[in-house]
Amino acid sequence: MYYKIAGKELEKISIQHINRREPLIGYISMEELERSYDELGINRAVLNELLADQTHFRTSIDTYDNFSFGIINIVDVRNVSAPKDRIAFIIKKNFFLLIKLIDEDNSCFELFEATIRKYKQNATMEKVICGFLDRLMLNGNKVLEEIEKSIIEMEQSLLEGRFDVNLNKEIIRLRSTLSVHKIYYEHLFDMGEELEENENELFEEDGLRYFRIFSSKAERLSNNTQALSENLIHLREALDASLNYSLNKTMKIFTLVTVIFLPLTLIVGWYGMNFENMPELSWKYGYPSVILLCILVVTAFLLMIKKKKL
Repeated sequence: MYYKIAGKELEKISIQHINRREPLIGYISMEELERSYDELGINRAVLNELLADQTHFRTSIDTYDNFSFGIINIVDVRNVSAPKDRIAFIIKKNFFLLIKLIDEDNSCFELFEATIRKYKQNATMEKVICGFLDRLMLNGNKVLEEIEKSIIEMEQSLLEGRFDVNLNKEIIRLRSTLSVHKIYYEHLFDMGEELEENENELFEEDGLRYFRIFSSKAERLSNNTQALSENLIHLREALDASLNYSLNKTMKIFTLVTVIFLPLTLIVGWYGMNFENMPELSWKYGYPSVILLCILVVTAFLLMIKKKKL
């Protein structure tokens, strides 16, 4: 699918009507590129690199004298474990071509169509490129807001003492998710900065501000992701402290029980010896006296514990 920019309007054309002197925007598959790379004026070396790179999952952009070439692994920020779409792009003077590498659900093509619809009546090459790249961060802020809300809820449950082992698992899951987000946004930020530098002078000076806006948004998302990740680290430390405090309270109770029953054990052991000359064995009040002694010992320890606020 190809569009030319005529008087700032996007007009759909076929490959037979492509004029290299007119600004051209396109979205094609690898098979179409292999058939028409010569007509599009694309270097065979770029095609070979794409074919060789099919199994190398990297996100990058390379700048050459008269064109820029990049590959993007697109992360679904709502489900980072889902298979990644993969797309390549070639940018020349007044030329922007997207090449589908992996797009099973056709979502990349839908992003391209949405960009075309947005700028159909007021298009420039820089607007369309940044418009497509910007849609790669769609729902980024919303997802981070949802994660932040989850973190706040976990903090609240921790303050109220309502936590279990699942909380630790959720913290680890969210940290893993944010790590994927951060790497993704950093790659997009680097890509935006590279395009903004305009080393090969493919863009008009006035259009560079769109790349600056895109880079700023990617950087802001990356920074917000980092901040949330740090919040999760603090939450993990607070959880560990709470678990240690809970464990200490349990050990404290066991210690107090041990301290209380230790003298009782001594008394039981002492009077369990059954020597013949022990006067208490034949004493009429011997048994009640031992019971009373045990009660007095326990009461004394309980009063001491209360006094020391243990």
